[in-house]
Amino acid sequence: MKIIHTGDVHIGSALSALPPEKAAIRKREIFEGFVALTRYAKDNGVAAVLIAGDLFDENGVAPHWKKETLACIAAASPVRFFYVSGNHDNGLEFIPPLPENLFTFSQNHGWYTYDLGEGITLTGADSRNFPQAFSTPLRLPENKFNIVMLHGGEELPFSKLQNGNIDYLALGHIHKPMPKAEKLDFRGVYRYPGCPEGRGFDEVGARGFFLLEIRGGRLTNEKFLSLAKRTVQEVRVDITACESYFDVENRAFEATAQIPTGDMLKVVLCGNPRAELKKDVSLLLARLCEKFFFVKIEDITRPYINPRAFENDLTERGEFVREVGRYEMNEAFRAEVLEVGLKALGGEEIDL
Repeated sequence: MKIIHTGDVHIGSALSALPPEKAAIRKREIFEGFVALTRYAKDNGVAAVLIAGDLFDENGVAPHWKKETLACIAAASPVRFFYVSGNHDNGLEFIPPLPENLFTFSQNHGWYTYDLGEGITLTGADSRNFPQAFSTPLRLPENKFNIVMLHGGEELPFSKLQNGNIDYLALGHIHKPMPKAEKLDFRGVYRYPGCPEGRGFDEVGARGFFLLEIRGGRLTNEKFLSLAKRTVQEVRVDITACESYFDVENRAFEATAQIPTGDMLKVVLCGNPRAELKKDVSLLLARLCEKFFFVKIEDITRPYINPRAFENDLTERGEFVREVGRYEMNEAFRAEVLEVGLKALGGEEIDL
């Protein structure tokens, strides 16, 4: 049996970190990514799709997103979809009627189990029902391949899930995919698939879902697949040796040359360039935005200040540098003090 493990789709996410026009595009792309997953499942003989919470971003998501989502689930029949609620859609009520191929775990106030066939069971509990579900240890049939689906992070009581005959614990909530499933106990493993599409710069790198194959009571194959429209990328650019803005721009474009133009990009300027270097971050941002879907620049550089250059400087700047040199402090902190002080003496804006 082929099973997809996904979660944290966050359909309807506000994407407030993006400009409105970019947010509108990405909001639609996130939904279309879920549609692509449902079509992949139908076209490739997948029997079940496990959605481990946060299908939608918030309880107040626009009704049309719910309607479109239910329609694409229904269109993927005979694939069955199984869904537990998460912290962003906790207790979310779907717009009835639900498609016949969508199954939830809200029938009671604890665990609920489905028989998937071929000796495979699927047990889950909605996030709002955790207190009742975990009030007693979970014990599943020893002679079955048992999957449990939950949405949660460190707050999950893993100890109460151990030694309960779980073979695969399908989790949601952590947005970074786990390349390799981790051991739960002597019998089972657990895994987070991450989110199918990166939404912001805290979701850098490949995003997708896991395709599992279960045969004869064993997990025989597992693959990470990505249908993401765009990838969120982060690149560090060391501009220590740069002599001019022209050098900074060249370094940035060289560092990003292999990144697809449709991706979202965060450029981190780093290093210790000369204090007089004009980086012109605004111009660099404009130039990179001509190439990529969306760009953010973070400047963490610290200017290199050579105290010897101020030995004979009779200005306030020279006196300040010499005074700082009289105190014992680590070099990183000294560089920060010199940077802030020289900016203040020069009437420049100070970022603290």
